[in-house]
Parts: sequence; structure tokens; C-alpha cells
Amino acid sequence: MHPVKPDPLRLNQAPRCNARTRRGTSCQSPTVRGKLRCRMHGGAEGSGSPPGNRKAFKHGRYSAEAIAQRREVAALLRACLDQLGAMGDV
Repeated sequence: MHPVKPDPLRLNQAPRCNARTRRGTSCQSPTVRGKLRCRMHGGAEGSGSPPGNRKAFKHGRYSAEAIAQRREVAALLRACLDQLGAMGDV
């Protein structure tokens, strides 16, 4: 038994996804039936973040405090290297 091939003319008339791609253009994939998005942009069942989105803040690596702390450490290291370099010139 051969699978039924979808009619390409009907697929061309399917509504398109409203999502924006990384390039900034709109997605050209057909939407999931009854949804506004395609299967890759959240139309599939169970897609998306969990209610309450507890995963949003997983770590503070890119928080303002962490970035400032890394900059301070880098500045201290540069100052130490400068001191060591000046001591070697004596």
C-alpha cells in the first residue's frame, strides 16, 4: 500500500507562519492546523516554555554584577602583570 502524497497545490495555499526568523524576514513554513505558527516556531503540541518559566534565570553568568566582577578581575590581573613587567626591567 502506497502512502498518499499531499497535493502540492493545496500546500501552496496553506496559511504561513507569522514568526520572524533570525534574518528578520517572516517564516515561510505552513502553520500547524488551528495554530498561527509552524511546527518549528511553537505550533506543535507541548512546545514552548513551561508555565511560570522557571528556566528563564538558570545562572547569572551574563548578569550586570557578574560582568562587572569579571572586568574588575581582569583589571587586577593587568595591574599585576604591569607590576611584574616593571620589576623585570630593574
